[in-house]
Amino acid sequence: MDKSRVEPVRHEYLYSVLNVPTTASANEIRERYRALSVIFHPDKQRGERTKDTAAVEFLEIQKAYEVLSDPFLREVYDFLGEDALKNPWPTELRSQSVEQIRAHLRHWRIDRSQEVFDNLIRPRGTVTCGINASTLFARGDDLDYDSRGILARFCGVRVSQFAIRHSVTKVLNEKTNLKFTSHLGLGPRNGLLSRNNLMGTIRHQFSPRLALEATAHFLDPHLVVAKASYEDNDNTLNCRVHFIPAFWNLLPPASTVSFSRRLFRHASTVGSVAWTFSPLSMGSFEFDIHSPQPFDFSSPENYVHYTDRMNADFTNKPGSVSGFGVGLRAWSCGFQLSGLNSCIKTEWSIWFFELSLRFKAGLEVGFRQLAYLVTATWTNTNVAISTSFGVSTKGLIMRFELEYLHQKWILPITLSGVRNQTLEFFSAVLPSTVLLLGYHFVLKPRRQLQRTLYFRKAERLLKEENSQLKRRIDDTVGLLSETAKRHMQTERSRGGLVILSAMYGPETDAKNLTIDVTVPVQALVHNSQLHVPGHRTKAGIQGFYDPAPASPKSLRVRYLFRDRQHYAEIPDYIPVVLPLPGVFIVLV
Repeated sequence: MDKSRVEPVRHEYLYSVLNVPTTASANEIRERYRALSVIFHPDKQRGERTKDTAAVEFLEIQKAYEVLSDPFLREVYDFLGEDALKNPWPTELRSQSVEQIRAHLRHWRIDRSQEVFDNLIRPRGTVTCGINASTLFARGDDLDYDSRGILARFCGVRVSQFAIRHSVTKVLNEKTNLKFTSHLGLGPRNGLLSRNNLMGTIRHQFSPRLALEATAHFLDPHLVVAKASYEDNDNTLNCRVHFIPAFWNLLPPASTVSFSRRLFRHASTVGSVAWTFSPLSMGSFEFDIHSPQPFDFSSPENYVHYTDRMNADFTNKPGSVSGFGVGLRAWSCGFQLSGLNSCIKTEWSIWFFELSLRFKAGLEVGFRQLAYLVTATWTNTNVAISTSFGVSTKGLIMRFELEYLHQKWILPITLSGVRNQTLEFFSAVLPSTVLLLGYHFVLKPRRQLQRTLYFRKAERLLKEENSQLKRRIDDTVGLLSETAKRHMQTERSRGGLVILSAMYGPETDAKNLTIDVTVPVQALVHNSQLHVPGHRTKAGIQGFYDPAPASPKSLRVRYLFRDRQHYAEIPDYIPVVLPLPGVFIVLV
């Protein structure tokens, strides 16, 4: 496009190139393109100067026609403008209706504007509203006579805490960013950090491994926090210092030093230690071991060594039917030494990637209290919902969290100030029941819909590639047919291994993606034996191809051996050895 021209209205420029209205039909656009092509085609020009000018005009005319003659690209241009034409749109959009396309483009525009705004200043906000509802569930003996009525109990509910925290981050360059944070809190103040304040933080990444960060509180008590961190592939070292400049000579700075290291070469288990010194307390020492382990029982990585599965990509796959086949489980345990606050703690969590669902349970045993916490979290692209309940000697607290576009709302509710076993039981049962119903009626149907859409997309892509791919496969099968026929005759004469049928494809839900590989498999038979090595896909064998990438597949073989019919179904990454008594099933 000639940049020397004055830029017209963004969404109508290509229409002005062809000199047609925005309501022009496909026929009108085609006729206008043909008329202009006759005038500005470079081959029809005589002089070199006019030929160069005509070439520029002709390229603009051709580009305008390519966009406006394509119904889908025309919708994209009309709705989003010329810049959106560069976006790699999903191919399945072209087969949808105009209303569906416009709805998708509308959502894309909203998401894009949110992304641009988020990258500009990265706004983050948190609103916390604590509710003390202990009077609703308190035993009658624990209340005054006048407070035992229903109305009196509800009147006893009060807001115990309210806090707002908001921050914006400005990226100065690729290594430095500046962050401003404001904090406003109402309620009891527990320490200097919980007071209302305005904070500024600057962070500089000196190298991929070393970063420095400094935070200053602009209001009283003018706390300054300095942090340095070093990280490589196996080690992480953090140093943090808190101090108040006005009391520098009176109080030494509070310091925290933590170090973590990967303990094993072929596993992701990490051990960490942390030491904290504080002039106002006796300090503390912490030790912790954390071990995450991904799992994938819905794809071929399940049959690969653990170290290869660590880097498995869990996206763009059909996954499991239930949604519990792909995820990450982790455990951690450790202890803290801090006088009477010393304790032993352990935590276990599991994350189901397909359902975007995470469960976490923690237990803490100390001199002062015994506490446990259970949390369930569901996350989506822009939304996260979390619920948890914790029990300790201080009572029972339920906590609800909602996050949308990096804005978080937290609602902790104190249900009881003392241990109440009946209340603890229902606090665990009711959320669990809601979660089970949500899985059965929402998450599981959503998972099944995702699998259906995946296989439909695979079928469509297979049809688009079918002409060239099918020709190559047919030619390969034709080359193998004589060998397969000769092997079959030899095996029949000796009562050996004869392949009746062999099908290769996804294990379930995709019958249209199953391919016939009878001839290629028969060609592999030698001396009444069939052997295919494992730990790799079978799609590379001559006459095979992958009908559904990233989907777990299997080879289903029906064959004769010693004039008896057998059937074997072998997952893609498992070796094939036929006949083998431990693998086949005898059909009566």
